[in-house]
Amino acid sequence: MAARDILFAGIILFVFAIIFFVINFTANTMIDRLVEIPAINESARTVEALQGTQAKVSNRLDYVFFGIFMALTISIIITAWFLGGVAIFAVIYIIIWILSIVISSVFAYTWDTTMAASVFGTTLSNFTLTNHILSHLPLYIGIMGFLGLVAMFAKPYFMGEE
Repeated sequence: MAARDILFAGIILFVFAIIFFVINFTANTMIDRLVEIPAINESARTVEALQGTQAKVSNRLDYVFFGIFMALTISIIITAWFLGGVAIFAVIYIIIWILSIVISSVFAYTWDTTMAASVFGTTLSNFTLTNHILSHLPLYIGIMGFLGLVAMFAKPYFMGEE
């Protein structure tokens, strides 16, 4: 059912955002500390390799998160299109949709509270897309639910369907 996919999308987005944020924070902290060790930073190539890893790998996780967000949105629309929409199920869909928005507001509050810590200042600057999406997660879940609702229940009637 497409309605539970909206709830699933909110949970998946929150989990991946936390995982990617922890990976980025840990990698950047580890690389910064490794560069400070005299035995490691003797070679300019070593420092360059470590900082290149920091710039090319861990700081790209924001775009990976945005790709996951877009993939979940498109999958909700496609799934809703292929499911048959019976009018009585619209009520159930709307109830689950509202529940998903409420749960996503808890996720958004948790994200905002966690990111308010000063320790995450530089890491948060690497996650502009993720921070925007999770700070406004109830809005995005509402839009995803509306798109799913429209795709499921506003399909044209085709000849030959019964």
